[in-house]
Formats: sequence, C-alpha cells, structure tokens
Amino acid sequence: MKKYFLSLILLLLQVSLFAQSKVYTGNHLLGKEAAKAYYIISNLDDKEIKADLETFLKPLGKITNPNKSSFRVEKIKNSPISPELESIEAQIISTKKMTKVVFFFIDEEMNPLKSFDIKTAEAETFVKGFENLVQKNLELRLADENLKNAENELADAQKEIKKLEKSLENNLKEQEKLGKKLDQSPELMAKALSEKEELVEKLYSEDSTASDLKTKTEIEKASSKKEKEISKIKKEQEKAESKLEKKEADFANLKIELMGAKKIERALEIARKDAFELLSNLKK
Repeated sequence: MKKYFLSLILLLLQVSLFAQSKVYTGNHLLGKEAAKAYYIISNLDDKEIKADLETFLKPLGKITNPNKSSFRVEKIKNSPISPELESIEAQIISTKKMTKVVFFFIDEEMNPLKSFDIKTAEAETFVKGFENLVQKNLELRLADENLKNAENELADAQKEIKKLEKSLENNLKEQEKLGKKLDQSPELMAKALSEKEELVEKLYSEDSTASDLKTKTEIEKASSKKEKEISKIKKEQEKAESKLEKKEADFANLKIELMGAKKIERALEIARKDAFELLSNLKK
C-alpha cells in the first residue's frame, strides 16, 4: 500500500516538474551558424522524447533525418508562423541530466528565418503544442506504471491471503490428526495397563521353585517391557496435547492475520480502482 502511494506521489511530482517547463528562445547551432530557435528543456529520457517528436511532426508531412538526432519536415504550406516558412527542423540534444528539443524554422532557400520573419506567439504556440503532447504522454506512461504497481501490490496481497488460508487448512488437518491420536490414547493406555496387571498377577501366582525360575524371568521381562510401553503412551499423549494446544493458538493467530490481510486487500482494491480511473481519465 505504501508503494502505491509513493508511486502516485512520484507520478504527480514528475508531471508537475515537467508542467513547470516553458518555451525558450535563443540562438543555437544549425549547420555551422548560429540561428534563431525555439526550444524546451526536459528531464525525460531522450528515447521517449524522440518517439513523441515523430508523432508530433508526422501530421505536417514526410519526416527526414539529417542526422540521428534531427528531424525535418519540408514543403510546409500556409503556416501561421511565417509566410516564408518552408521547413521545420527539430534537434534533440541530450546529456545525463537533461534533454533539449530545439526547433528551427527554415525558408525555401534552407536558411533559418530571422526573428522579424517569425510570428513569436504562433511559434511559441507550435512548440507549446509539442510540449503538451510530451506532458500528456508522460502522464499516460506514469499512470500506466502506477496502475501496474497497484495491480502487483493487490496480487501480492491476494497471494498472502491464499497462503494464510492454506496454513489454516493445514492447521485444522493437524488438529484433527492430533485429536484422533488423543482419542485413541485412553484405549491404548487401558489395554496396556490391563496387560501389565495380568502379567503382575501371573508373576506373583507362580511358585518360586527352580523349575519355574525361567518362566518367572520371562514374565518379569514382559512386565518391564509393558511398563515402558505405558510410559511411551503417556509421553506421546502429553506430547500430542502440547502440540494440539500450540496448533490451537497458531490457528487463532492465523485467523487474526487473515483478517488483517483481507483488510489490506480491500484497501488495495480501492487503490487499484483509483489508479485505473486515473489512467482512463487521462486517455479521454
């Protein structure tokens, strides 16, 4: 549950940080010369930015790649940015800490437009449109990851419930076995005591003549063996009683754990539902 809220906080924080970015203007290198450009700076991965940039530029026309980090759309007609606009080139510049996307507006002679040729508001609106797409896709990716995390936490909670239910089932089976063993103990004890009593009676009823010494010795051995059997039955009974008592205590604790696990499951089901609704709303 803590992981879900942490992932949600991180999602909102990252989206918030990106939302605070703006469109900047300034000179950047185009070919071998400095040229007027409009750009945004992001902390997103350049691969994600690249995919978003291709999506953004595709409706404008055929995309070419002057190099692996540049995208160009040519033969642009009737652009509100400038009547001189023929091509748009976008460059992705990335470091370990930031990704920058720079837009150049180019005329039919493949020269960058000067500041006075560009309608600033329209150019900023164009670049802002790309920024909005990036932000939207970022929100979708993070919301999707948030949903996966919520689903994983719910699945883990449900596994824990099944584990506890299995433990309760096994505990009851063990209690049943111990109960049967204890039910048999009085009968076994009574039988052993009866047999011991018969041996004792037989021992003292025998004559103490030399001819009967062998028989007497055998009876004494049998009596001693029976005494050990009685002691063993008693110990096993005490052991079974102790085990049963522990199993009963364990069963009570497992029931409490199961109640807690089901409470967590219900909370995570709500969290999962909220995460699903968040993603669904963002897709609208």
